[in-house]
Amino acid sequence: MRFRAGLILFFFALLLGVGCRKPLTPNVDRNRPPETWITAAPQDTITTRDPDSRAPIPPIPGTIPFRHHLYWAGSDDDGAVAGFYWAVVETVGAAGDELMPPLPGPKPRDYRYTAKRDSVFIFNVFEGSNNRQHAFYIYAVDNQGKADPTPARVIFNSLDRFPPIPIILQDSTYATGFVFHQDNVGDGLNPVPAPIETTVALRDTFSRGTTPRDVVPVGSLVNIEWTSAIAIADNPAVAYKYKIGEGEEVDFVEVPASITGTQYNTTDRNRIGAGVKIFTLRAIDQAGGARTSPETTRRFYMNLAPDTWFAGPDSVPATNTSFYTVGTKPFSGTRERYKQLTAWPTATSGTEFPGSLLSPDSVQVMPAWRGRDPSRGPSRPNKTFFELFTETVPSTGQRLHRIYVHGEGDTVHLNSYVLFHAGGFDADSPYRLRTLIPYPPLPIGTTPVLRTSDRANGSPIGFHFRIPVFLDSIGPVSTYPESHLFPLTDPNQIAEPHIGAYQAMQLSGRAYCVMRSEDGSGDKDNRILDPVTFVDSLEKNLIKPGMPRYQLRDKVITFYVNRAPYLLRGPTFQPRDGQQIFQRALPLRLDLVADDDPFDPYGAERTAGGTPNGQTPPTMIRYSVLLRGKLRGSDPPRDTLYTPLELRRIAASTWVQWSNRTLTVPDYIEGPDVAVEIEVCDCKDCEDRPGQGRCRRYPPIHVTLVGGTPSSAVGAQVSSEAPGSSREASRSRTP
Repeated sequence: MRFRAGLILFFFALLLGVGCRKPLTPNVDRNRPPETWITAAPQDTITTRDPDSRAPIPPIPGTIPFRHHLYWAGSDDDGAVAGFYWAVVETVGAAGDELMPPLPGPKPRDYRYTAKRDSVFIFNVFEGSNNRQHAFYIYAVDNQGKADPTPARVIFNSLDRFPPIPIILQDSTYATGFVFHQDNVGDGLNPVPAPIETTVALRDTFSRGTTPRDVVPVGSLVNIEWTSAIAIADNPAVAYKYKIGEGEEVDFVEVPASITGTQYNTTDRNRIGAGVKIFTLRAIDQAGGARTSPETTRRFYMNLAPDTWFAGPDSVPATNTSFYTVGTKPFSGTRERYKQLTAWPTATSGTEFPGSLLSPDSVQVMPAWRGRDPSRGPSRPNKTFFELFTETVPSTGQRLHRIYVHGEGDTVHLNSYVLFHAGGFDADSPYRLRTLIPYPPLPIGTTPVLRTSDRANGSPIGFHFRIPVFLDSIGPVSTYPESHLFPLTDPNQIAEPHIGAYQAMQLSGRAYCVMRSEDGSGDKDNRILDPVTFVDSLEKNLIKPGMPRYQLRDKVITFYVNRAPYLLRGPTFQPRDGQQIFQRALPLRLDLVADDDPFDPYGAERTAGGTPNGQTPPTMIRYSVLLRGKLRGSDPPRDTLYTPLELRRIAASTWVQWSNRTLTVPDYIEGPDVAVEIEVCDCKDCEDRPGQGRCRRYPPIHVTLVGGTPSSAVGAQVSSEAPGSSREASRSRTP
């Protein structure tokens, strides 16, 4: 019973307590957030709207200096502003980029707290353009920790107009290396070079595209020192960047402002090689900007270019027949020197040509001493060369292997080989030959010329040659490419194991030979790249005495290819100069036409070195005969020509003999003085196929007509200019 009374009392008390409870108070935040605004900055881009439609307009950011003083403020209606959180973001693309990415939004970690209401900011810029787009965000926080949900924002470009000026110190910028001189390269057989230390000041700051004026030896120690000047107050250099070279693959090296110099030890071949070198310096300021235009540079060329000269066989007096045979050509009377052999010499045949590099001297005498005589001092060019040609005696078929000695302006046989030797000098590059494997029969590594070394000795390592031909009779120039480097026995390249320059001459015309040496650094003698244009400019007086290039004429040998055919004038040859003819029918007894290098380009196999297969090829001869005199009745008197069709550019493939022919003088030519002009060619249609042959026009044969009655012969008037290049051919030293 007592339990029940207690339970009733508990429920009564619970009911009483619930009935007397007050209502719950609503959970409402009555703290209003603060407001934030920027008071001194570029225009707030959030408020940019169209004045009519009030639609948002894409912001046009303003531009401010990279160092800028920003002001901001905040207010809180029901409390106080305790501080601010600010953040700066920037674009990753420079102003002006075609595809500049948008500004990123700030991340929570980007914000920084401050209780200040202003501050001086340094906004970074791009080094290459000295500007960059930024966005500044700021929002206030009140005394109860509530933040402004709409931060103030401004977008702008920062500009670094006056970065520090880098200055390369002239007195401390130089290159020091060792060079050889041509009069100090040993004794010729066993060079013991004595290099001389040379210092070159680096001063050249010319723009790209020009050849640097300062040339320094390979292996030089390059020393460069610098400082900087302030372009605007309180903006010094905080770092420097420098590099040597160009392109994206060459990175700048950044150093603190306390480092003001560097050195390049170029003896390490992997650091810096031959060629144009550009050292670029930048001074970096607090914003990361640098002056990039105009650039602060030093430009120089690493490697002294090699020199080249011809080192052909020694000149032999015409009376010296102890080794060479001295012969006289039938028509011109030119004396030629040649050696007649039963077989062509090889490197192991033992046949030597004294005074030339067709001897062991080719692998014993260094290039710097070729064509030189110790008693005569420095190098001297020897502008001579060899011609290799196999002639066939028409009557017997005997093959004559001959090696001719030629010089400037001579004429070589069509289809012959020419052989040029050269010497050269290099002042600074190592003598690193490209001889990786032995190449029989050259004794690689056992002779001075073929012994490679990482040291320089005053000699280039090899040569290139090019022999273009201005084709008879109207051009154009043949496209003979430049040769590979020789001597070369690298199996990964085309093997060129010979010492001299061999070229088959199978096009008729004027040839131009230029030799270019190459040094161990891979640099070439680049002074003459187009010998045809160079010689043509000299002969037209476009390159005058006193000009530097005028002295380079001895670097090119010109000669003619293809000996023009000629008449064999026997005792019965008619007409003769000064002959009196007692009628108007001139006798023509021209005997035979001979050709020293008969070659039929239309049918015979083009095998260089001589006549193919040991046979005498068919001789292509073309002849023309014309008559020149005064036109009857002309006042004043003027010349006229007559050529009968049967004597105008007649071509035959056999030996031509003219006998018992007559040339009747037409009645429109008035006597008594007339002239007979004869032209012979070893081509059929060389006007249409340049380079196939040459022509020789003989001087006029003057005769006097005594008596005789004018005939009614009708002839054609033709041009007074002969076909082919007879005038040029007639100036050749050999026919």
